[in-house]
Amino acid sequence: MLSFPAGMAKSNMKDDIDLMEGLNSPLPSRASRRIAKRSKASSRGVVAVHLPGQNRPRIILFESKLEQRVLFLLLANAAVKDIREQPEPFKYAGSDGRRKHHFFDFLVVLASGRTIAVAIKPMARVRKTRFLAELEDIRAAMTSKFADDVVLITDQDFTKAEALNAERFNAFARTRNTALQRQLAELAASIRFPMTVAELQRRLGGGAECFRAIFLAIFDGVLNADMAREIDPSTIVTLGECS
Repeated sequence: MLSFPAGMAKSNMKDDIDLMEGLNSPLPSRASRRIAKRSKASSRGVVAVHLPGQNRPRIILFESKLEQRVLFLLLANAAVKDIREQPEPFKYAGSDGRRKHHFFDFLVVLASGRTIAVAIKPMARVRKTRFLAELEDIRAAMTSKFADDVVLITDQDFTKAEALNAERFNAFARTRNTALQRQLAELAASIRFPMTVAELQRRLGGGAECFRAIFLAIFDGVLNADMAREIDPSTIVTLGECS
């Protein structure tokens, strides 16, 4: 997966946005083009996310299940500061000399200040088209006024379990218990590893809140685990680099 980057897909995007605006008052989507509400070919929807440095959640739209998974992977990455979906089209001259434009799926701003233009495609579609050649034309024409780099993410770059873990991390992080996370870090520094999540959960005090604390600690780097597999009570954990 990209080493920088859950709700269900909704059938009526406008109703979902209206509901979220009424209940949570999130900031509006910054997409530069309208996304079709329904599609038989893909899963489209909307989610309110809390981006770093913002006091209110923001609405982000996605056009496919693949985009939704990548979105949660990006949100779970500490290096990501901001995400904008469907930014203004990048205009460029193709290798044939013709003027073209391309809508990137996400424009990602990193904590380092670098901006990455992210294209998301199923690998099967990439192989059937000349998209890689098109992306090279775009990269050659790209300037820092739009983005510092161009990245292609496909379904081959991560596992479904990895995306599920990222989705759960984003849900658990909304109710982070700072005192419990500190208690877990102190416990981790005083015991021997490896051990299962279930054993560590028992030592921490048991219960769902302790499981969530361990889950968050894995993403925080306090603990280490194979994140390409679904994190559950049987997952083996070791002491992380940030402990």
